Amino acid sequence: SLNAWPNRASLVAAFIKAEKPDLLGMQEALVHQYEYLDSVLTDYESVGVGRTDGAKNGEMNPVFYRKDRFDMIRNKTFWLSETPEVAGSQAWGAGLPRIVTWMELVEKESHEHIFYFNTHFAHDSDSARILSSSLLLSKVDSIATDFPFIITGDFNMTPDSKGFAILTGPAESVPLLRDSYLISEKKPGGPSGTFNGFSDKTRSGRIDYIFVKSGLKVLDHNTVIRKEKGIFISDHWPVEAIVSLK
Repeated sequence: SLNAWPNRASLVAAFIKAEKPDLLGMQEALVHQYEYLDSVLTDYESVGVGRTDGAKNGEMNPVFYRKDRFDMIRNKTFWLSETPEVAGSQAWGAGLPRIVTWMELVEKESHEHIFYFNTHFAHDSDSARILSSSLLLSKVDSIATDFPFIITGDFNMTPDSKGFAILTGPAESVPLLRDSYLISEKKPGGPSGTFNGFSDKTRSGRIDYIFVKSGLKVLDHNTVIRKEKGIFISDHWPVEAIVSLK
């Protein structure tokens, strides 16, 4: 079709090169797509594993970072299941394995550490999204401890969902994380719906989020519409935020 990957590949790469994000998370990347982008985005280093086997099989949630700004200390992937360390595991009614890929980075100039998590929740089970929210919250709390962190992903749930309430709810007295859209100092730009389905039809409901550790400032937030000659960059619009790590 018009929106097949060979027609979109250069458009995706050009968009990323133009926007120059410091951190970038992707969802639903197959190994040939990931390897292409990893090869052409020469200003970045990245990691990604397939959700089926923890290697190259199945969709990935790769994470990219600008190598002129950060050094990577470590990275890992866990599964959204009752056995998070078992590659390919799935649970709670999800028809497919779901993963979180994360990395610990150190900023070269300030020597400050930051953790970056990227995920894609189940599309076919509300129970899986609810329990995945609890697991993600617990994992982020134990992995990032007191360091700043950012979480990106396609969560397949809207802000009025129970899973969203779990993620942004109080941990003791202060929520562990915040939705960057809701705390942006500038009014968020772009459409409210982040899924387009390769269609110009107007859709409502955010399902793609950038969460930040409570206390971090979000200066701006945008959902970007990007098409070229009728070709969509993706079946979701890219979501961007400018976050102050201070």
